[in-house]
Amino acid sequence: MSALTPVPTKDHARAHRPERSWYAFAARLLPGKTSAGRWVDLGCGAGEMLELATERGLNGWGLDRVHSSAILSSAEGRCTLVADMERSLPFADGSLDGAVLVETIEHIVRAEQLIDEVARVLRPGGWLVLTTPNVAHLNYRVRALTGHAPKQEGYHLRFFTRRTLARLVRERGFRVDGYASYGRLPLLGRLLGHRAPPFVVPRAFEGILAKHFVWRLTRAGS
Repeated sequence: MSALTPVPTKDHARAHRPERSWYAFAARLLPGKTSAGRWVDLGCGAGEMLELATERGLNGWGLDRVHSSAILSSAEGRCTLVADMERSLPFADGSLDGAVLVETIEHIVRAEQLIDEVARVLRPGGWLVLTTPNVAHLNYRVRALTGHAPKQEGYHLRFFTRRTLARLVRERGFRVDGYASYGRLPLLGRLLGHRAPPFVVPRAFEGILAKHFVWRLTRAGS
C-alpha cells in the first residue's frame, strides 16, 4: 500500500444516514463471512455500509476523499484511508478480494478509470457490489420531457442507464452475478397514506423502473 497524500477538496463530511435504501439493498448482495476476504468500501462517507457489513460479521476498510468523512468513520474504530478516486487507488495489483462502490461512481468524472482501477486491485474472481442512480428511470424521463435537467446535475457528474453501466463494467472484465435494483410505487404510497416502501424491481423492468441499480459483479479470471 502506498503512502497517501491529503486530497485538496472541500472538506464537508456527508451526513450519517444509514436508513438510505441503497445501503440495505446493497447489503443483500454482500458475500458470506467466509468468502468476503480483504475488502474496501470506496467512497465510504460516514461509514454506513461498513456498519451494515460489520453487523453481518464482515470487517473491511473504508476509503474516502473527504478528510472529515474519513475521520468520522475512523472514530467508530474502522480503518479508513484518504485518497482521491479520480487517481490511482492506493492498493497493490490483485491485493483485494472485494470492493464496494455505493452511490460513488456518479460523482467521479473518470468513472471508467475508477472501474479500471478496481479491476486492477481485485484478484481474479474478486467481487464488487456497485450501486448508482438510473438516469432512464421514469422520474428522469418525465423531467426530460418537461424541460428539466437530470436530478442533482452538478452534484452527480456522470449518469448511467442499464445499457451504459453494463457496457462499462463488461469492457473492464466484470460480469454481473446478482441484482437487487430497487424502485418505488408512488401511487401505492398515496393509496396507503404513506410513502411506499422500496422493492426489488424484476430484472425485465430494471431499465425503466429501477431508481437505483444495485449489482454484484465478479472480476473475470476466476
